[in-house]
Amino acid sequence: MPVRFFEGLRPFSWKGAMRDALAGVTLASMNTPQVLGYTRIAGTPVVTGLYAVLLPLVVFTVFGSSRHLVVSADSATAT
Repeated sequence: MPVRFFEGLRPFSWKGAMRDALAGVTLASMNTPQVLGYTRIAGTPVVTGLYAVLLPLVVFTVFGSSRHLVVSADSATAT
């Protein structure tokens, strides 16, 4: 079975790109303080919370295939 990259971005349309960008900014504005709070509770450095939210997003962008799945850190992965 071949591995397809950026499958979740297909089919891409410029018409919906602005809506997608707005949705991404909205989710980032909610997730960033959330993971920073989780790392504060866990007593770990703040940068670990940023890694817990950014790295899965990058990996899912490359390898994921769903356009409707929201990827974010939860309390288990952030701590």
